[in-house]
Amino acid sequence: MKKFYAFFRSMAFGIILLGLITVCSVIGSLIPQNAEAMTYVRYYPDFYQIIFALQADHIFTSWYFIVLSALLCLNLTLCSVTRITSLLKNKPKAYENALHMKKQAQAADKEEVQAVREWLEKQHCRKEEKDGVTVYSRNDAGWYGSFLTHLGLLLTILLFGAAMYLPVIIDESCMPKEALTLDDGTKVYVDSFRIEDDTGRLDFTSTINIILPDGRESGLKEISVNHPAGLGQYKVYQQTYGTKGSVTAERNGKSERFWLEPQDFLSADGKNGIWFDMLYPGYITGPDGKTTLIESTSGHYENPVYVFTLMENGSSEMMMAFPGDTLEVGELKFTFDEPTEYPGLRIKKTPHMVNILLLVSFLIMTAGIYLAMFAQPVLVSVSEEGYSILGPKPEGTRIELNQYLKKRKNTL
Repeated sequence: MKKFYAFFRSMAFGIILLGLITVCSVIGSLIPQNAEAMTYVRYYPDFYQIIFALQADHIFTSWYFIVLSALLCLNLTLCSVTRITSLLKNKPKAYENALHMKKQAQAADKEEVQAVREWLEKQHCRKEEKDGVTVYSRNDAGWYGSFLTHLGLLLTILLFGAAMYLPVIIDESCMPKEALTLDDGTKVYVDSFRIEDDTGRLDFTSTINIILPDGRESGLKEISVNHPAGLGQYKVYQQTYGTKGSVTAERNGKSERFWLEPQDFLSADGKNGIWFDMLYPGYITGPDGKTTLIESTSGHYENPVYVFTLMENGSSEMMMAFPGDTLEVGELKFTFDEPTEYPGLRIKKTPHMVNILLLVSFLIMTAGIYLAMFAQPVLVSVSEEGYSILGPKPEGTRIELNQYLKKRKNTL
């Protein structure tokens, strides 16, 4: 049992877990997360089956990532308990040993001893006296460096998990130049969306502005897969995309644009009009002149085709139209517009306190690392016979003290 306990709290086990979690995180940053299944089929035709088998499309919620994170938390908890237990046991011993260093003290006259005491007092060292020996503790907080490092890392992982699993998730589509309004009044404005960059490479990028109820704005920010924008409690991710058709209807000199959904019926009198069926991304014309519609594609719609049913005077006829075509039905004149590409957004709202605690835990870890590396504790035992400097790395204190004594001597 002791061997298992020693292994689970060992540094080697922690480093292995950190390495595996890092590998998973890199995979999660390279492969879009929580996208539609067809996204992986389109962009990873040779590897999508492996992606699904390894759950790499949602790696941060996969069973093995959760197990690795739980084991790392266990390792850090055991390390933290071990270090605080060791600290509570060894710190008093270190003071006791320093109080008994009288015989091993570096010889010094009374004037030098007094100068050492003065320097230590200026350093605001904590002191303890017993049997004519004073023990000064410098960098006393350094005793807790290792413990705080492990505790901060443990809290950071736990709160990072909370930030990942506790947020309210909203999936919405939004047309360019329009805005989504959330329940608390926050608005997500979509300025533009593109499927390809200037070189023709697929990049699926939206330009958005997050506007909080108190008036704060993120400003126009570009978001793409795995590169969100955030403000306050919100983070907005580029999730998916779509292409939507529209028609502009004119009547008596007035016009209005309508976004089209399958089975929409546009009519002035409820009888004569167009019954929209589908927007197709393109078509192929065969040698016999027959047109075959392309049902799906990735990226732009190269030759979009509107398919609809014309309802007029009690009769119906299946028809096709292209962007720019016009059609008069009764009192209405329809103009088929160029299709518009739009983003599907994933909006995450994280509890405000989680973000604050996550920042605090990171600061604790940073403070622990600083104390462990740059503020290691030093004990200075001072008696009438002289003084001794003890600690894991006493050289720095010894150098500073010698420089002070030398400067003081030259001044005198």
